[in-house]
Amino acid sequence: MNASRQRDERWAPWWVYAVIIVGANFGKQYFVQDWPVIVNAAITLVLAGVLFLGITAVYRKVLR
Repeated sequence: MNASRQRDERWAPWWVYAVIIVGANFGKQYFVQDWPVIVNAAITLVLAGVLFLGITAVYRKVLR
């Protein structure tokens, strides 16, 4: 029981990641809508990765 609870506390709930990453992607699209697809895709991957790490770091910091 304790091991599964500890594992759950390492990550924010899935919906936190989904809402923030999807929302940021909508905002990003406003600025890069006319850029080439490959650049848009690269920015999307970097943005999602940075947000994933940032959300996880903030979530773990708040729990402590």
